[in-house]
Amino acid sequence: MASNRGPIAFYKDQNDKIKMKIGAGGLVPTLLPIIEKAKGTWIASVMTAVDREVSERFQNNRIPVPEDNPKFWVPLITLDSAKYNEFYNFFHNPLLWFIHHYMWDLVYNPEIDDYAHNAWQSYEYVNRQFADKIIEEVKSNEKDPLIMLQDTHLQTCPAHIREKCEDVFLSQFIHIPWPQPDYFGILPRYIQKAIVEGLLSNDHLGFHIKRYVKNFLMCCEKYVDHVDFKNNIVHFKGRKVFVKDYPISVDINKLTEFAKSEEVLKQEEYVTKIKGDTFLIYRTERTDPSKNIIRGFKAYDQFLEKYPEFQGKVTFFITGVSTRENVREYQEYKVEVNKIIEKVNEKYSKGNWKPIVPHFDAEYSLVTAAFKHYDCLLINSIHDGMNIVPKEGSIINKNNGVLIISETTGAYDELKDHSLNINAFDMSESAAAIYKAVTMNHKEREKRLNGIKRIINNYDVYAWIGDQFADIQKLF
Repeated sequence: MASNRGPIAFYKDQNDKIKMKIGAGGLVPTLLPIIEKAKGTWIASVMTAVDREVSERFQNNRIPVPEDNPKFWVPLITLDSAKYNEFYNFFHNPLLWFIHHYMWDLVYNPEIDDYAHNAWQSYEYVNRQFADKIIEEVKSNEKDPLIMLQDTHLQTCPAHIREKCEDVFLSQFIHIPWPQPDYFGILPRYIQKAIVEGLLSNDHLGFHIKRYVKNFLMCCEKYVDHVDFKNNIVHFKGRKVFVKDYPISVDINKLTEFAKSEEVLKQEEYVTKIKGDTFLIYRTERTDPSKNIIRGFKAYDQFLEKYPEFQGKVTFFITGVSTRENVREYQEYKVEVNKIIEKVNEKYSKGNWKPIVPHFDAEYSLVTAAFKHYDCLLINSIHDGMNIVPKEGSIINKNNGVLIISETTGAYDELKDHSLNINAFDMSESAAAIYKAVTMNHKEREKRLNGIKRIINNYDVYAWIGDQFADIQKLF
């Protein structure tokens, strides 16, 4: 396995003692059991000085986990800090991320100058470093290697591996949207070619939904011998590359057990106090422009203005975390999010009621408590690879919560028959959806939520990874 961020992270406690914790995100607990069973390796970047300190204790920076009786190993790569900064904070975030999420205002941005081209060289540097470390692992192991790369940080890495290890099996999963060819064409032509040909050096490619698969196949056409759209196979340099959609899901048992924990039960007191006797609308996000938080609050403003009888009877609770604060566009977006919250609260607050209650940098126990108690969950992303929030929320919600979701959120494709569906840019439609959610009868709410729960129960996170391995086994 290889990803930019690893499955473990190291930190020092108040006594300056080094501690280890499991890496953030839902991907790690899903894939760790597979790595453990195979006694495999998970290659990642050094993220902190403590990571580097720990990795330097072991030969080839190969950390055994656990150290006394290893179930797997984590070789960490120490990268040149200036090049990593260009790779991550200029090329991948925001340039590449913004393209994948259709976020550029094309009249003015992006401006692809010499610095952008230099940052691409740093992207290539990181990918080569990963390829070298992977090849080192392959050559030191007697087993037939299955290499699984994760996401858009490592898109040219497969080509570098293939140059030196022609017969290895390469699989890669892209966890964010894949744009249509015209938008992908924002990138310089040689970078487009390098990314597409890098990904086509895999044997197997996964995306979340069929639309992303189709977009990727269309981007391939000008670089390959033939694209078989019927069977989702790309013929490239005498090889067949199999491309398929696998909609990521959630660990139902883990979620439901955590929802019963003491820490969540304690947070429920806070949530029920916020809710009071009002209808609770909820959203939880990173402060990422792709999440479309500002339009969501403008739609809520429109709802309160158009239907004043609901003022004081509806509360909008938002939790989330700040993200990529070293990227200017993210800094500016967070400021604007806070401004719209202040504006709506100043406009409508009365007595003890505030129309919007924000709680940023919230712990997951608070998010889980809110999932249990919301009456309506709003997801209006501009573009989102999957967004498992509607799956997490729906599986543990106890209140027949209604889901409002934009058609450009990945999860929409699975959940659309049981949700209220909106155009991410249409605030009037979003305000009307809020009104429909608030006025929906109990029986209809229950029917919709049960429909979503059935879908998630039929395809959880283990089905997601199981389907990939079933296909890989046929190809391996």
